[in-house]
Amino acid sequence: MIAGCQLPSVTTILDVIAKPALGPWGARDPEYVLSAVVDAVGGVKAADREKQRAATIGTAIHAGIEWQLRTRLGEDAGPEPVLPDPAAWAVESWKDWAKSIALEPLAIERTVYCEACRYAGTLDLYARVEGALTVLDWKSGRAIYPEAFLQNVAYRHAAARQGLPSAQGLIVRVPKLVDDPSWEVMAVPETLGIDDFLAAARLWRWQRQMEGKPIGDLNLGRLCHEPDRSERTGAALT
Repeated sequence: MIAGCQLPSVTTILDVIAKPALGPWGARDPEYVLSAVVDAVGGVKAADREKQRAATIGTAIHAGIEWQLRTRLGEDAGPEPVLPDPAAWAVESWKDWAKSIALEPLAIERTVYCEACRYAGTLDLYARVEGALTVLDWKSGRAIYPEAFLQNVAYRHAAARQGLPSAQGLIVRVPKLVDDPSWEVMAVPETLGIDDFLAAARLWRWQRQMEGKPIGDLNLGRLCHEPDRSERTGAALT
């Protein structure tokens, strides 16, 4: 509940975008899928253990980074978390990276929202990067996927509505293991804007309506940056 309204989160909205790894399975022949599952059963437990280990390391890295940032802000961060070796290595690597870009944290885990666009979310970090106001998102997967850019765009727009303007957005992939590649940092393309995220939001709401599911409170006002009918018509005739 934000400002008396039920608003969907940014990540919930972006679930409407299919993950690339899932597509090929849906296109497979059912018998092929069944045989593949049967063949894989013997390795499921080992795979699950590895997945849980990676998730644990990723969570520990986030906890270590959050402690470092809150300490820098002078907040009560509690005792320093005890991290497993791979996570401790990653946090030390993060400290070197943060120093190299003159990272100056300003707000951590801040909830932001836009009533007009009807969504809310929690950004990871609002900071100065080499002097530039920046919204940063941490990712701990094996790659940075395109929807991460839309997520950052949505956070930046909502943050600006809350008095936190930014000049850029950065997606930072956190390494989980010692043999993982070093920090991967990608700038959000300047060509992306709030309209791109709102296109996904419209698709999410349509899908939910078709399924008879709630879509949150609707604002009767116009969405941010959404041109009215006369503006669209004028642009089409130009």
